[in-house]
Amino acid sequence: MTGDMRRLWALLCLWLLAQVAAASRVRTRRELGPGLYQHGVYDAGGSYCQRGDVCCHGRDDGCTVPYHDTLCYCDLFCNRTVSDCCPDFWEYCLGIPAPFPKAPGCARAGRTYPTGATYRENCNLCTCDPSGQWQCEDHACLMDGELIDAVNRGNYGWRAANYSQFWGMTLEDGIRHRLGTFRPSPTVMNMNEMHMNMDSNEVLPRHFDAAAKWPGMIHEPLDQGNCAGSWAFSTAAVASDRISIHSMGHMTPALSPQNLLSCDTRNQRGCSGGRLDGAWWYLRRRG
Repeated sequence: MTGDMRRLWALLCLWLLAQVAAASRVRTRRELGPGLYQHGVYDAGGSYCQRGDVCCHGRDDGCTVPYHDTLCYCDLFCNRTVSDCCPDFWEYCLGIPAPFPKAPGCARAGRTYPTGATYRENCNLCTCDPSGQWQCEDHACLMDGELIDAVNRGNYGWRAANYSQFWGMTLEDGIRHRLGTFRPSPTVMNMNEMHMNMDSNEVLPRHFDAAAKWPGMIHEPLDQGNCAGSWAFSTAAVASDRISIHSMGHMTPALSPQNLLSCDTRNQRGCSGGRLDGAWWYLRRRG
């Protein structure tokens, strides 16, 4: 083999070795990543590099900003066809328009939300439509901030407050879950009234407080929660107070609304509502 052939053979071997080495180089996770924009941008209006005040030269895999459930980059390496740049990289770091059309979004409280995003405004959901407008439900809410303010501007002797357990509930939800006493049946509605004549020297008091009249015999009110069981709670409370009063405080039982809700099932619907006459019938007959 001549000297020229040997040199050519050596160069060929070096080239093959370089190709093998290049093929065996493990590509980084970043290089293997599909990029944020391959399947469309879902937050083109976000401010990431600007918010973090980062713009790195060359390739810097540590030049990242949290981006939803992943990371986006603010270095020059991400400026390629399949990109993992932050949405504002081109405008903030390079001063040029981004190489993709900005997805329409909706603004709220200084932030831009992508199309299809939703947020809750009290008891109503608002969704960002393709035209960039918020489309909101129009439910009457159980808690109304404007109504609270209007009450507190007046002089009614009491102040309204925002009870957090009611916030976010619609008025319909409140009626369905926080009340629960059905209108009495026609039979009950047609019962005869009882009339009683007062003595001429009797005068009805302007104010009456049962807890002051019978101290220690009136039970504290219970919270029925989101159970439409006012029929059971009110009946159990009144019955408890009556037993205490009639026994002159010798018995002060706290009767169980849960017993009525769970066991008084004749024409009653538990936490979906019930009738007072049925509850009293159950207490008289079953105890």
